[in-house]
Formats: sequence, C-alpha cells, structure tokens
Amino acid sequence: MFAMTVDTAMNEVSQILLNAQHEDNNIRYAAESDLKQLQECDFPNFLLSLSAELLSNKSRSRRLAGNILKNSLDERYSEDGDPLINQWISLDQLIKSKIKESLLITLGSLEPEAWHASAQVIAKVAYVEIPRQEWPDLIGKLLANMAMQDAPPSLKQATLEALGYVFEEILRLGVDEVNAVLNAVIQAMSQAEQSSEVRLAAVKALQNVLKHANFANDDCRDLIMSAICDTAESDEGEMIKQEAFGCLVVIASKYYTMLEPYMETILSLTTKALKGGVKSGALQCMEFWITICKKVIELREQNKCCFIEKPLLLVVPDLLETLLSQEGDDSPQSISLRGVACLGGVARAIGDAIVPLAMLFVEGCIKASDWQSRKAATLAIYVILEGPSVEKLAPVVCLLLDKMEDPNMEVRGIATCTLRRVFELLHFPARENRIFTYANLPRIVAVLAKRSKDVPEVSEEACGAIYFLAKGYESNTSELGHSKKEISSELSPFVSGVIYVLLSTSALAKDTPFRLPPSASAYEALCEVVKVCNIQDFKALVAIEVLVPRIMRRLNTVLDAKASSSDDERNKCDLLVLLCGVLHVIIQKLGNKFAVWRTPFVLLLFCRVLICKCSTARDKAVLAIGALADATGPDFADHMPLLLQYFNVKLLFPTYLQVIGNIFQVLGERILPYCDCIMGVLYEGVSKSKLKSPILECFGVIALALGKNFEKYLQSVKEKLKEAGNPRYYANATDEDKVDYDNQLIKGKLRAYSNILRGTKDPMSWLTVAADLFEFAATVRKDQSRCT
Repeated sequence: MFAMTVDTAMNEVSQILLNAQHEDNNIRYAAESDLKQLQECDFPNFLLSLSAELLSNKSRSRRLAGNILKNSLDERYSEDGDPLINQWISLDQLIKSKIKESLLITLGSLEPEAWHASAQVIAKVAYVEIPRQEWPDLIGKLLANMAMQDAPPSLKQATLEALGYVFEEILRLGVDEVNAVLNAVIQAMSQAEQSSEVRLAAVKALQNVLKHANFANDDCRDLIMSAICDTAESDEGEMIKQEAFGCLVVIASKYYTMLEPYMETILSLTTKALKGGVKSGALQCMEFWITICKKVIELREQNKCCFIEKPLLLVVPDLLETLLSQEGDDSPQSISLRGVACLGGVARAIGDAIVPLAMLFVEGCIKASDWQSRKAATLAIYVILEGPSVEKLAPVVCLLLDKMEDPNMEVRGIATCTLRRVFELLHFPARENRIFTYANLPRIVAVLAKRSKDVPEVSEEACGAIYFLAKGYESNTSELGHSKKEISSELSPFVSGVIYVLLSTSALAKDTPFRLPPSASAYEALCEVVKVCNIQDFKALVAIEVLVPRIMRRLNTVLDAKASSSDDERNKCDLLVLLCGVLHVIIQKLGNKFAVWRTPFVLLLFCRVLICKCSTARDKAVLAIGALADATGPDFADHMPLLLQYFNVKLLFPTYLQVIGNIFQVLGERILPYCDCIMGVLYEGVSKSKLKSPILECFGVIALALGKNFEKYLQSVKEKLKEAGNPRYYANATDEDKVDYDNQLIKGKLRAYSNILRGTKDPMSWLTVAADLFEFAATVRKDQSRCT
C-alpha cells in the first residue's frame, strides 16, 4: 500500500527526500518505501521530480535527489534482469529533454554538491544517448559554458567535471569534438585561468580526455605534454601538480612508446618532486615510474625495443633515498613502501644495471650509527633481488650475514627476511653460477641457527630461510652432470644441528602446547630438511631416526591437551596438521628403513587424529597412514585390526577412501580377512551423498586390487552402481551445484566400471558389468540438459 497517492507524493517529493534522511527509523523506512514505489509506478515523473529537486535551492533534499537520479540510470543498481538504461530509452522525448535541460542548468549552481551530482548524471545520460545519436549538442553546450565571457569559476569547474565524467563513460567520440574539448581543457589549465579550482578540475578532466586524444599526432602530443609539464613545474598548489603527474601516469600506461622525446623533462620533474618533501607529488612520481617499468617488462616479453634504461638509471638514486623515509606509516601509500615497489620494478626492468647504484647506497648506509639507515641499506638489497643475475648479487650474502648480527632487532629481521628471499629466488646448487659456495655454508647455517632463537619475528624469518635453503637442494640436479646425491650431500654435515635447532624453536610451551609462531615455519623447514637430506649418510639417517620419537611425543601431547578457547582450538588444529606432516615426510623418506616396531605406535597416533574435529588434520593423518602402509608393505596387514577400529561411516571422508584403496593395492591377498568389514562400511556409506562418488571409485580400486577375489562382492557392488545411476539423479538438472554433483557421480561411476572391468577375470561376470556400463552410458546420453 502507498503511504500516500502518487500525485500527492510527486508534489511532496522534497519532504519525502528529507524524511529519507531522518534519524527516526520508522520515518526513514516509510520515505524509502514511498520513493521505491514512485520509481516503480511512475518512472518518468519520478526522474523529472528528482531533476527539478536537484535544480532547486533546497540543499538537504537536492543532495539525495542527485544520488537517486544517478543510481536510477546506472545498470549496477538494477535489481531485476531489465537494465535501468532501457527504462531511460523508453521515456517520452519531451520528459528526457526537460530532465537534460535541468541537469545542464544545475551545473551553474553555486552549491558544489548540486553541480557535482549533475555532472555525474549528465555522464550517465551521455553514456546511453551519445552512442545512439540522441544528445548531439551536449559537448557543444558544455564547451559553450567554458567559452562564456565572465563565466563564474563554479560553472567552469562543474563543466570540466562533467566533461571528465563524459569522456570516462563514452568509448568513442568524434575527432573534432575530442580536439575541441582538449583545447578547452588545456586552456583552462593555463596560468591565464585565475581560479586554482578551475585549473585543478581541468587537470583532472584531462586524465579522461587523454584516452581519446590523437597522441600519434606530433602537434597534438606536443601540446598535451607541454601543458602537463608546465603545470607540474609551476608554483601551483600541490593538488594540481599531483593531478598533473597523474596525467603522466595515464600517458605512460597508454602511450609509453611515444614518450622518449619528453623523457629528459619528465625526469627533471620527477626528480624535483621526489626531493620536494611533498608526499602526494612523490607518490604520483613513483606511480609514473612503476607504470613505465611495467611497460618496459611487457615490451621486452614481446621482444620489442625499449629505450628507457638510461632514465631509469638516473632516477634510482632518488628512489633509494625514499627508503630512508621515517614517516611511521606502514600503509601501502607510504613513501618508503611505494619506493620499495618502484625500485623492485626498476630492478626487473633493467636487471644488472641497477646493482652498482644500489650497492653504492648500501655501502654508504650499512655501517651508519643510526639503525634506520642500516635498515634502509638492507632493504635496498631486498628490493633489487628480482632482475639482476646471480653473479651480480652473490656478494650480498656476506653483507646480509653481517647484518643478521646487528644489535637492532628490525635490522636483523629485514636482513634475515632478505636472506630468505635470496634463497627462494637465487639458490640453485646444481647450477654452475651459485649465490654462495660450499665454503659459505657453515657460516650460513650457524647464523641462521642463532637467529632461529631470536625474537619471534626474526626467528620466523630464519626458519623460512632454512626452508628455502633446503628446498634449493630439491631442484633438478641433472644439470651440469651433478648427481642428486652429490648435491644433497652438501647439507649432510649440518642436518643433525639444523634439526636440533628447529626442534628447539618449535618446542611446545610448558603452560600451553598450542603456541604457534614461529613453530609453523620451523615445522615446514623441518619437513624440507628431511626431504632433501641424503639418508645414505649415516649421520643424517641417525638424525632423522632421533627426530621420530620427539615428533611422536609432541603429537601425543597435543592430542591429550584440552583446548580452552577458540584460539587454542585453531592452534591445536594447525599443530596437528604440522606434526602429521612432519611424520608423513619422515615415513616417505625412510621408506622400508622406518623402524617396524614403531609402526603400531605411530598408527595409533594417526588414528587418534582421525577422530578430532579438524578436517585438515584428518586429511594429513590419513595420508600419513597411506605412506606408512607403503613403507611397511604387505606386513601392514598385521596392523589392520587397529585401523579398522577407526573405520566407520561417521569417520569416512574422500581422502580416507582413497587411502583405503591404496592399502588394498599394497596388501594384496593379505587384506582378504578384513574385506567383509571394509565392504560393509562402504555399503552403508554409499547412501551418503558426499561419500557416494568416492565410494564408487573405491569399489573400482578394490576390484582391481582383489581380482578374482572380488567376485564375492560383485553382485552387491553392481546393485549399488545401478542405484547410483538411477535417472532421477540426472533428470532436468539445471542448478549449478546439482549439475556439478551429478557430474562427479558420473565420473566416479565410470572409474568404478573401468577398474572393475580391468580386475574381473571371469568372462561372464565381465559381460554383465559391460552391459551395465552400456546401459548407464545410454541413460546419461539421453539427458539433454547436462553440461559436458
């Protein structure tokens, strides 16, 4: 029901708009309802009333009128499938003309909120009408405002804003219109224009007009670049200069290849801005160079010529100085962080050429008395790591090791983080050119060991560095004739010490076993060290053997401990994942060398994890059980009674089913005494929708593993497969989730049939399974609505 009649509401739209901003919820909700119903019942007059309200001098109501009017023409605010712009197109021409006339008149308002809203609405209307040739005189009328003698600054400002929005919205405009607007905007940017607000609006508008300019034309390009550079170099307000640099950013992204003749001037401007001490200007300068670097990298990837190396080299010293900024601001828009981003881009763009300049800065600051300078020097190394070659960067390792002994925690932290990044990007021991030699390794390990006992922030970075140090030995070692054993043996003398350090770092706290940082990174590093160590080396093998009981004790402690809060519960889950992960890696590494007498104890721990609440931990535990079965071989059958105590429908999940299938393959005929129990659980579980597809696949794997021994279960499995293939699962499937579920079910069933056919030895049984498969395939093919 209407709160009032449509005619009454139209006459009282001002009051409704005011009520829609009322602090009383009841009044506000009623007004919002009235507005919505007016829009639905009389859209033409609704827009007309809003445009009249925007034109009025009622400041409180006209602001909301402008917002509603803009949103009424914006496709993004359409709630149904019918775009709002279609409603505008269908309006009577007379009403549209009245609305457009009101909008143009509103540009002359002295109230910024009114003409700002009008400028936005004009652009929305232009977006709809100009491509349809329905507002051909719009640009001309806006230009007339700019050319008007004694036009108030507010009108010019509003008009420039409208032009900017129009050029942002419209994809294509006539050449003559673009040139006329370009001339008007550039004229408004000049010193002849006395209003700084108008000049600012002009520079902002130019950023959108640039996208349509004929930059390939020398005269046009010179005119634009001259206007922008003059504005950026003048004594204008900082906002104007900032927007002028914004224009350069637009040009760099769109017309980079045409910038070479102007690069000397631009370099001079950006250098002054970087040294000028004004944050906004410096940030825009760096944004310009970041954009340039992106274009250089893009062109180089396309094997196209780049001219920019010399200007980039010249700007590097000023960018390095930004690292010394002490704003106390960690936001992405701080001077120092944008300097980091910009220097990283330069390093990727020019490679080795940046290293001498960066090292000059490093050498000047690395031994300074103030820690901020030492931190900046270390940070300079970090930001240039992507781009230069290993040969050029090799000397930084020793510098970083020195700074990891710095008395200041922040310097130690950034040095350790940088070394971690060095190992991540540049550590490939199998290659001829290495970031460090074997002679450096003892010191590297010693310093990392020391830092792993530092404050948590530094310790975590040290563990990360150990992780990537070890991971480097996992790389392809076939290069240059190196053997994997030869390369990984480099770490062997240090494995025992590194494992001890990582265990100490990740030790469970006495008051609570759920401490995570920096434990997480320590366990990840531990896994990587185990992966790459050479177990043919006796010391390395002993170190891993000693590690097993310690990890088992920790896992038992965490399982026994009670979480008293949600944070504890999350940390407990994370620790279970990490500890199961370490044991999994150890079992995989040792294989059949894993002590047989430990198997039941480890298996019991994993089974206990299977009944915890954390799904990720359950996944990790069951994968480790699979690895344990692989390592133990057929003798794992001796431990099946224990595992089957934790094998029931409530505990089943897809990964568990995959592992059960693998266990069948490992044990072969030794699984037969336990088959009835396992198949019974699977028969029960196949009725669960989330388990249906993986259980069907599991049937196939079991059939393949058992061969002739599967005959006992074949008839029951065929029935389950037929039930799962009932057409009711596939008919008229239109819902996306249902289609996905059904597709998974089809895949599961096809894999099951495939493996059953491969495993079945009896010819008659084989034919019956094949017949079922053809029947199922025909059913699926009949389903015309399925997306394949």
